[in-house]
Amino acid sequence: MFEWNQNKIRFRIDSAVKTSFHATIAQWIAERFDDASQISLCDAGCGLGYLSLALSKYFKQVTAIDISDIALNVLRRESSARQIENLTILREDLLDDPFVKPRSYDAMVFSFFGNIQEILQIAVPRCKNRIFILKKNDHHHRFSISHAVRERDSMAAALSDLTALGLPFVKEDMTIEDGQPLRSLADAEEFFHLYARGSDRDLITRDYIQSLLEETGDSVFPYYYRRDCVFSILTVDLSGQRGDTL
Repeated sequence: MFEWNQNKIRFRIDSAVKTSFHATIAQWIAERFDDASQISLCDAGCGLGYLSLALSKYFKQVTAIDISDIALNVLRRESSARQIENLTILREDLLDDPFVKPRSYDAMVFSFFGNIQEILQIAVPRCKNRIFILKKNDHHHRFSISHAVRERDSMAAALSDLTALGLPFVKEDMTIEDGQPLRSLADAEEFFHLYARGSDRDLITRDYIQSLLEETGDSVFPYYYRRDCVFSILTVDLSGQRGDTL
C-alpha cells in the first residue's frame, strides 16, 4: 500500500502546482456529462486532493475521501485557502466501512486505485451511475531509471475482470505530461532515491541524474524531469446494478 511521507508530499505538491495534469483530467471527466453542475461526484482515494480541487470547478458537489490524514491535511489547507464551498473532505477506509450510505453519488472517480474487485466493492453500493477508473497503461514505472517493470494492478487484468463480469465499459487512452519540477540538483538526487527501485540505486549519481534533467531558467525550480503519464480511463456503467450485487 502506498504511504505518504513529508518528502513524497512536497514533491507531489510541486508537481501538482506546476503542471496541468489534474486540470486536464477534471475537464475530460466533466465533459462526459451534459451538465456536470448538476452531478454529485466522489473522488475515492483522493490522496492530496489536487484532482478533487480541479473537479470542484465543474461539479455540483465533490466528496474527497482518503484513509490518510497526512494527505488530507494538504487538501484541507488548499480548499480553505481557495475558499471552495462545494467540496466535502472525509477520512475513511473505503474498503472497511460498515456505514455505507447506499447509492449516494451520481459518479465516482478512482485514480490509480487498486484492482477492479476492490473498486467495485466500494463503488457498487455507493454509486448510482458511472465510475471513472484511471489506470496506468504503461509497462514500466515512470520514475524508474532502469525501467522497472510494473507488476501490480495491470490494465490487462482490469479489462479481463470487467469483461468477465459483463459490465459495460469504454476504454480511452490518454497521455499527459506529469513530470517533476525540482528545486536543486540535491533535490533531484533526493527525488530519485525516494522512488528508486532495485538496481536503480546503483545508477543514481549526480552526473547521471543531471543528464536526465532540463534546465528551466526558473529561479524556484531550475530543473525539470520531463515524463509522460501513459494511462487509460475506463468508464464503467453501474446504472443497471443493484447496490448489493457483484
